[in-house]
Amino acid sequence: MKGKTELFTVGELAKILGVNKNTILHYDREGVIRAIRNDDSNYRYYDKNSIQNFKIVLKLRKLGFSLDTIKKMGKYVEEKNYPSILEIMKNKIEESKREIEEIEKNMKILESHEKYMEYLNDMEEEKQKENFNDEQEDFFCIKTCKEEKGIFIDVEDIEKNHKRFVEKELKRYKRDFVWLKKQFCGKGISKENILKENYRCDRFIIKADIESYPDKYIFPEGEYALLYLKKDRTRSSAIEELMEKIKENGYEISGDLFIENISLFEEENEPEMRVLKIPIKSLTSE
Repeated sequence: MKGKTELFTVGELAKILGVNKNTILHYDREGVIRAIRNDDSNYRYYDKNSIQNFKIVLKLRKLGFSLDTIKKMGKYVEEKNYPSILEIMKNKIEESKREIEEIEKNMKILESHEKYMEYLNDMEEEKQKENFNDEQEDFFCIKTCKEEKGIFIDVEDIEKNHKRFVEKELKRYKRDFVWLKKQFCGKGISKENILKENYRCDRFIIKADIESYPDKYIFPEGEYALLYLKKDRTRSSAIEELMEKIKENGYEISGDLFIENISLFEEENEPEMRVLKIPIKSLTSE
């Protein structure tokens, strides 16, 4: 239908917006968008303003606003009641922040669960090899790992000063321990110190990125030696066992050691498992 104002049928509008015709009719029936009725046929038609209004409604729906809230916002626009619209927007922002917090918390739990499943899978694969004790919980394996990125904080004495130094460093980049709890973290020992048999952890590694943070860390893709520890052991005895098994299998270390704690569902009362992970290369590869 053509006239002084160009009008569009339900089908034409749906095609322009890339939605189903039923979506247009639903919003029309709900009174979010109103059609222009033809006196003779009673068909629904929409003008160019309707196109822009529908786009706004679809965007607001995608952002999670209910139809009732969208109708209120439309009414406030007509009344030029902008403070009420701002209040709705502020409330939605706070709601979205809470949702993000919950998603990030669940992501950490899922990733930790994934790591625990990797441990069980690695152990099951080891059972297929000779001399594997079925009662064994702590075990060594070699596997190919994908690249991981992070940042690190050098700490002179990580055991005594860990929390204070990390808190101070993160504060400089507008991060805190609430942010830190959502990340996977661990302690590191440089390759140089490992070779010197100095097993004091000297850096705190966070598997996350802060764009402006200068000290980046990369776990390169490649072969790694892993020692899973479910029993309480001293760090020196665990590292010495790790180094011995690396040598027995014809490898040498090629990077820094990373010590990470993981648990099945990140529960506070659940005992954690330590994982010692270090990049390696074959002694015969050169």
